[in-house]
Amino acid sequence: MPTVMTRDQQPLYVRVVGQGQPVLMLHGLGMKSSQWLPFILPFIRHFKFYMPDFRGFGKSKALRLNQPDVFENHAQDVLNVIHHFDLKDFYLVGYSLGASTALHLQHSPEFARVRRYLHIDQSPCVRNRPDWNYGLFGTQQAQLFSQFQHMLDIIAPFENHLLLHQLPYATRRQAVAVLGEIFETMLGKSLIKYLFNLSAQLPVLMPHVIALSRLEDIRLYLNAYMAGQHDYREILGRWQIPTTVMIGMQSPLYHACGQRVVSDKMQPAHVVEFQKSGHTPLLDEPIKFIRELGRFLN
Repeated sequence: MPTVMTRDQQPLYVRVVGQGQPVLMLHGLGMKSSQWLPFILPFIRHFKFYMPDFRGFGKSKALRLNQPDVFENHAQDVLNVIHHFDLKDFYLVGYSLGASTALHLQHSPEFARVRRYLHIDQSPCVRNRPDWNYGLFGTQQAQLFSQFQHMLDIIAPFENHLLLHQLPYATRRQAVAVLGEIFETMLGKSLIKYLFNLSAQLPVLMPHVIALSRLEDIRLYLNAYMAGQHDYREILGRWQIPTTVMIGMQSPLYHACGQRVVSDKMQPAHVVEFQKSGHTPLLDEPIKFIRELGRFLN
C-alpha cells in the first residue's frame, strides 16, 4: 500500500482497494482504515476506495501531530492525499472525527473536487454556544469536559513523548480508569470501561485496546475538543453538492437536531436515521449501514 508524504515530510499510510469511481474514506477517532474493509468489500468492483490512516492511528501510528489544531492537521494531510492521487470528482465519506475533518476541508478550494458527500454522526459545532446546545454531549457537555480536565490533570506531571503503559502503575490505573469513563460516556458501551481497566493491569493489551495512548496526543485532542474553536455552520452551504447524512438516533454524543443542520444547509440532501444506533451505526446496525452505503455510492 502507498504512503503519502505530508507537509512535514512524514509518510502517511493510505489503504487503496478496488477499481472505478474514487471514494475517499475518513475514519473516526481511535479507528484505523482497515476497519472500513468489511463495509466496502461488496463495492470494490466498481469503486476505488482511498482510506488514509490518520496520524497516530493504524499504520500511521508513528506520525505525531505537529500543530495544536488537530482538525487543521488532519485536513492538511487529507489535502496531501487528494493531490498525491490527483483525485477529481470523488465521493467523500467522513465519520465522527473524519466528518469534522471533511467539514474543515470546505475552507479549501479543493473541496470543489468532491462530487458527493456522506456525513456520519457528527455535529457541525462541537462546543456549545449561546445559540447552540447540540455540541459534544449536548446539555451535559460541562460534565464531559470536567472528565477531560481530570484526565489532563492526572497526566500533567509527565512528558509528552510517554505512552500510557509507561506511566507508574498507580497513575496508569487512574488515567486509564478516567479514559475508560470518557469513552464509555461518549460511545455508550459499558464493555469499553472494562477493557480499559483490564489493559491497565496487563499493559501488553493496552496497544490493542486503547488506540489513543501517547500523552501528547491525548492532550491535543482533549484540549481541541474543549476549545471548540471551529463552528462549521458558517461554511455549510458554500458547496452545494449531493449530501447524505447518517444519524445514530440513540447517539449520546450528538443530538439529531444538530446533525440535521448539515442536511438543511447542504443541498440536495438525504437523511438516513439509524433508530437502533448510538454513535457507531457501523457496529450497531452493520447490515443497514452497508445497504445505505451502497445507496449513497450508487
